[in-house]
Amino acid sequence: MAVIGRPPKRARVTAEPRPLDLRAFPAGGEGGPLPTGGCAGGEGAFRERVRWFLARCAVPSGGAWRVGFRAGEGGAEGEVVVAMEVVEEDVARAGAARVYCEHCTVAGWSRHPVCGKRYHFIIRNEYGAHDCKTCRHCGLMVQLFETGCPSCKRGLSCDDPEDWDFMQLDNPRHLLHGIVHENGFGHLIRVNGREGGSRLLTGYQLMDFWDRLCKYLRVRKVSLMDVSKKYGTDYRVLHAVSTGCSWYSQWGFKLSKGSFGITPEEYHKAIDSLSSTPLSHFFPHSRSPRNELQDTITFYQSLSKHPLTTVRELFIYILGLATSKNADIHLGSLHKKEQSYACVQETWPDEEIKRAMDIALKVLRAVDRTRWVAMRTLKAAISRSTSSTQLVDYCLKTLGTRTIDGMVVAVRCNSETNTIEYRLVNEAISMPNEYLPTEDHLRRDIKFLYDVLLYPHTMHPYKPENIHECAKRSAMTLLDCKQFIKHYDMEEDFMPQNPSMLHIWCQVELLDQVGDPPCIPPELLTLPQTATVADLKLEATRTFRDVYLMLQSFVASQLHDCATASEKTQVKLLFGENGTVHIQGRCVGGERRVGIYRMERGVDKWTVNCSCGAKDDDGERMLSCDSCQVWQHTRCAGISDFDQVPKRYVCKTCILLHKPKSSGPRPTYSSRPNKRCKTGTGAFSHVGGGFLRPHFS
Repeated sequence: MAVIGRPPKRARVTAEPRPLDLRAFPAGGEGGPLPTGGCAGGEGAFRERVRWFLARCAVPSGGAWRVGFRAGEGGAEGEVVVAMEVVEEDVARAGAARVYCEHCTVAGWSRHPVCGKRYHFIIRNEYGAHDCKTCRHCGLMVQLFETGCPSCKRGLSCDDPEDWDFMQLDNPRHLLHGIVHENGFGHLIRVNGREGGSRLLTGYQLMDFWDRLCKYLRVRKVSLMDVSKKYGTDYRVLHAVSTGCSWYSQWGFKLSKGSFGITPEEYHKAIDSLSSTPLSHFFPHSRSPRNELQDTITFYQSLSKHPLTTVRELFIYILGLATSKNADIHLGSLHKKEQSYACVQETWPDEEIKRAMDIALKVLRAVDRTRWVAMRTLKAAISRSTSSTQLVDYCLKTLGTRTIDGMVVAVRCNSETNTIEYRLVNEAISMPNEYLPTEDHLRRDIKFLYDVLLYPHTMHPYKPENIHECAKRSAMTLLDCKQFIKHYDMEEDFMPQNPSMLHIWCQVELLDQVGDPPCIPPELLTLPQTATVADLKLEATRTFRDVYLMLQSFVASQLHDCATASEKTQVKLLFGENGTVHIQGRCVGGERRVGIYRMERGVDKWTVNCSCGAKDDDGERMLSCDSCQVWQHTRCAGISDFDQVPKRYVCKTCILLHKPKSSGPRPTYSSRPNKRCKTGTGAFSHVGGGFLRPHFS
C-alpha cells in the first residue's frame, strides 16, 4: 500500500520478527511475551509506545508496517499467519479532505487540535482484498487492472496510487480497522467476523484482540458508533434487550452519549422497560384465531424447560438456541424460585404421570402412522385429565423417549407451522428426534420477533395502549443510542510502572488565544527522577510540538500553579512521581499558517442548539435555520427521517421573534434519508459509511 509519509527506517536486522500469537497477545509469542514495562523507548504515552512496538515487531511493507500474528492451525496448510498492517498517516501531507477526523466530531472531541499523525490498524479480509481498488469519486470497488471506473466513467490513475490508497483504508471488507491519533484518542471503525467473511477469526476474537492491543499500546480512549447488524436486526437493540447491556460492555465500553440528548440513565431505563414487557399482553382474552406472533411465542414456550414470561426471557432462549448455547441454564438463573421439570416426579404421583402419558400415546395410536400430531392437539387431550400445566409440559417434553408395543415416539420441529409434532414409528427404524428448530428457522423467527416486538416502526400493537406507547418510546431510545466509549486512561494499570522515572500529566494553556480556543488534552510526559522545572518546560514544548500541528511554534513559558518556582527546582518536589501540572505558553509566530489545524471540527463556525438538548454533532440528520443558521435535528423539527426536508426552513424561535431572513447563501439539502441535510461546504458531512458495522459470530 502506498501512503503519504513513509515509515522511519529501522535499524539493520538480520531476520524478520517472529509472528506473535494473536489469541494470547501480548503474551505467548515464540520469542516469549512482549514486555509491558521497563523497556527503553516503550515506557511513555501511546506516541512512544507505538513507535517502539513497530520497531521491535514489524517490518516495512509497501509504505506501511506489517506485523505477523499466528491465528491457529490451518489443517494441511500448517500454521496460519495473518498480517496486521499499521499505516502511519501524515496528516500535514494528506489531502484537504483528510485533514479533519469526522469520527472525532461525533465522539465529542471536535474541539481537539489536529494531530500530526494517525495510525491505522488494519487486518484485511483474506478474500481478495488486495485485488481491487476504490474509485475516489463514487466509491465503487474495481479491479487493479482497470484504468477507468465503470460506474462514474472517471479515469483511475495508475501512476499515482495515492489517489485511491486512502480510500482503501476505509474498505468495508476489512476484518478489523481502528484509528488512533498521536495523542492516544482512537476510534474503532470496523469489525467483521465470520458473517463478514472471516474464515479464521470470530467477531469476539477480533474485538478481544483489539482491546488487548489498545491496552498494550497505552491508548487513552476509544470511541465507536454501533450500527452493527446480525440476524437482519439492529444488534445493539437485540443484545441490550436480551442481556441488559451493549455487546461492547464485555470489554468495558459504556454509552458516552445518546443521540437527541439521551442520557445513560434514560438508556438503561429504556432497556429495563422494554425487556420486562410481559408476553401475556400479546394474548388478549378473545375468541379470535391466533396470529403468527402468538404461534411463535407459544412454540418457544413449549420448547423451553423454564417459563418464558417476558420479552427478555423469550430472546434469551432463542438467541441461546441460535448460538448453540444451553439457553435453559441461563434461564434457570432467572427462575431460581421456579420448580424445575426434573422435580415433577417428586411432586406428582407415578400413577398420575402414567395416566397423562397414556392419554398422549392413545392419541398417537389412534391416527395413521404416516401422520404427525401437533403438540397443541396432545396438550389439549392431556389437559382434560389434569389441571396442572407443569405436568402437561413435562409429559410432552419427555414423550420422545417413550416406547410402546415395539413402537417409539418420533419428534420433529415443523418450521412451516412453528410447532412440535409427534408420531409413532417402528422401533427398528432409526429416526432422530429433531425437536429443535434449524438455524434458518431460528434466524427467520429472530428477525420476525424483532420486527414485531422491538422495532418501533413495525411494533405489533397491543393493550393497554399506554404500555404499548411506552414500549415504542423505549425501543426508539435504544435505536438512538449508538455511541460508546472506553476510557483506558482511567484504569488502574494504565500508568507505566517504572519507579526510576517520573510520569507527569501536562495540561497546556495558550495565552495568546482569543474567542473560541481549542480544547487541548493533557499529555503524559516521562522524565528522569532528577528532572527540573526547566527540563519539564523543554519536554512539554517538544511533546506538544510533535503531537499537534497547530503547536509547531509552541513555547512553554511558566507553570500556572507554581509561577514563582525556580528553573532548577526538581519536579518531583513540586508534583510527586505521578502528578499533574498546568503549563502556560504561547505560539511564537506562524500561527496563521497552521490555523486550519486548530480543531477537528474544521475552520467553519457552526452552532448546534436543538430542542432535545443536543449542543454538538451527534451523527444524526440535521438542518440549519435559514435565518439564524443554528442547526437542529430534522426529527426534532417535526420532519420524519423518511421524509425529504423543505428547501427553506425557519426555526420556531426565529418565527416567534419575527427575525428577518438572512440574505446570505442558503445551504443545499439532500433528499437521502441517511445523510445530513447540509451537503455543501461546511463542518458537517456524511460519515455513516465509515462507522462501525461489525458482523459477529
